[in-house]
Amino acid sequence: MDIYKFLGKEFKCEYCGKKHKVDIKFIEKGNIKNLPELISNFYGNGNKILVLCDNITYDVAGKQIEKVIKKENNVESLVLKEKSGKRVIAKEEYLPQIEEYAKTNNLIITVGTGTITDLGKITGDKLNIPVLSFPTAASMNAYTSNVAAYIKRGVKFTIPVKPVDGVFMDMQVIKEAPIELTKSGFADSLAKSFANSDWKISSIMTGEEFCSLPYKIVSDVEKQYIDKGDLIIQGDEKTIEVLMEGLNLGGISMMIAGKSSPASGGEHLISHFLDMYAHQYERDVFAFHGIQVASGIYISSLLYDKIKNINKTEIKKMVEKTKINYSEKYEKIVNYFPSGKEILKKEFENKIEILKKLRIKLPEKWDEIKESVFEIVIPPERIKSVLKKGKVPFHLKDIGVDENLIYDDIIFSRFIRARVTILDIADEIGILENFTNKYIGGVI
Repeated sequence: MDIYKFLGKEFKCEYCGKKHKVDIKFIEKGNIKNLPELISNFYGNGNKILVLCDNITYDVAGKQIEKVIKKENNVESLVLKEKSGKRVIAKEEYLPQIEEYAKTNNLIITVGTGTITDLGKITGDKLNIPVLSFPTAASMNAYTSNVAAYIKRGVKFTIPVKPVDGVFMDMQVIKEAPIELTKSGFADSLAKSFANSDWKISSIMTGEEFCSLPYKIVSDVEKQYIDKGDLIIQGDEKTIEVLMEGLNLGGISMMIAGKSSPASGGEHLISHFLDMYAHQYERDVFAFHGIQVASGIYISSLLYDKIKNINKTEIKKMVEKTKINYSEKYEKIVNYFPSGKEILKKEFENKIEILKKLRIKLPEKWDEIKESVFEIVIPPERIKSVLKKGKVPFHLKDIGVDENLIYDDIIFSRFIRARVTILDIADEIGILENFTNKYIGGVI
C-alpha cells in the first residue's frame, strides 16, 4: 500500500476494515534554503516562529534555519542546554520554558532528533500550535508519530500527542549526523518485528485492537536496508535515505494504530528502565535510545526463540507451577524509582489485573499465539548478524550496564507499563529468571 497518498486523509483499512487517519500533511526533502518557500506555501508569510533546538543542533542547522526564514517571518530561537554538561534528554523540567516561549508564536520548528521533536510535540499539542519537524539525524521514528516519550517524576512515559504538521528533511544534514545516531536509528527500526509480535499477543490475551497494516507498511522498506548495516556506517547516502523512510513509516504506523504498540514492545521497556535509572541517579544515559533498544531486541529474540517449541500442555503446567510474589516485585520497582512511586503504583495495579487474566487464558490461547505470532519474529542469530554488520552492540554489558542492573532490568522492566510483552509471557511461565542468569553469564 502506498501510504503516502493518504497523508492528511482518512481511509478504510483493507486489513482490519476500520477507518484510519494519517494526520501528518507532508513529508518533504530539500535544502534548508527551500524551507521559506515551504513555510509560505503552508502557512503564508509573517508568521511568529519558535525554532526549538539544543546546543548541538542549533549549530548543526538551527542557526541556518533561523537565518533563512527570518526574512519573511518573525523568528526567535530557544536553545536548550543540560545544566550538568551532559546532553539534553526529554524530561518534564524543560516544558515550562518551552511553553513560555511558544505561547507567543504560531508555529514551532523542531530542529533535532527524538528529544527536541518530542518536547516540541508535547508543547504544540498542549498549546494547539502546529509543529514542523526538521530532523538532524536518521536516529528514531518520532518525527512522524502521534506519541511522545519523556521522563515525568522519574518515570518514562509515552503519551498520545497531536503529530507534527509535516517533516522537512535536508538529506545532507542527515547524512552528516554522527554515525552513532544513525546506528541508533537503524537499531530502533528493527524493533518492529518484536513490537508487533508483542502487540498481537496482547490483542489475543486482552482483546486489545490489532491491525496488520502498521507492520505491512514498514516491512517492505525494511527489506531494502536490513542487510546493509555496513553501508549505513559508511555513510552511504542512498541507504541512509531508505533508512530514514523506514523510520518515518514507523512513526506513521503508530499514527495508524493510535498508539506506540507497532514500534515499541518489551524491547523498549528494557531501554526505558535504563533511561529511568540514569535520570533517577543523575548519571548520563548508557547509550543513544536505539542502541539501548538493540539490547532489548536481542533479548526479545532469544525469549521468543526459547518458547517457540513449547506446546499447549507444557504451557499449562508451567503456568500452574510458577508462583510469583507481585508485592516483592512492586517494592523492588519503587525502591529503584522512589520519585515515581505514585505513578508506578497505578501502572503496577493495572498490570496485575492484566496478568491475572493472562495466567488463566494463556494455555487456551497458546496455539493461536504460536500460529499468528512466531512467523514475524526474527530469529536471534539473524538479529545478531544484522546488528554486527552495522557495528551495533547487542548485549547490555557492551553499553556499560553492570550485572546487577542487567538482572533487575530484565526481571523488573515489564512492570513499568500495563501492557503485555514477551517479558510477561516468559516470567509467567517461570523461565525469565533462569534465562536472565544465563544471559548475564554469557551462556546465551
